[in-house]
Amino acid sequence: MGKNREDEDDADESADPETLGASFANLSLNGVPLGSEPLWEARVREIAAWLPDETRREMASVFDRMAPGGQAPDISGFAAEHGLTPAETRLVESIAGGASVAEHAERQGISTNTARVHMQRVLEKTGAHRQAELVRMILA
Repeated sequence: MGKNREDEDDADESADPETLGASFANLSLNGVPLGSEPLWEARVREIAAWLPDETRREMASVFDRMAPGGQAPDISGFAAEHGLTPAETRLVESIAGGASVAEHAERQGISTNTARVHMQRVLEKTGAHRQAELVRMILA
């Protein structure tokens, strides 16, 4: 069954940078609100405005799955599947939640270099080549 024009209009509307920013503000990951800082919502809008339409539609789809009542990513299942340590799993949770490696390090009370080593090990274990690829894998 194919998409009709109305479905495409709805998808385009949900992929609008303003809508993506508002959608992001309402998300939580493992009970932690992602959009608790107004700056994050504004930053998502700013980034989304520069992204290709297809990427914005993918973001909208991910945000829909993560919305209350949607299907949040199974971080613990992902970690078990790839043999991640507890420290690596915490890093994956932070990255999936939009934090940088440096922000994760600060929150966890570890050095940025330690967090970078954790990230390198996560990338090796998952086969991802970049953080963006890792996030796609987590949210798939």
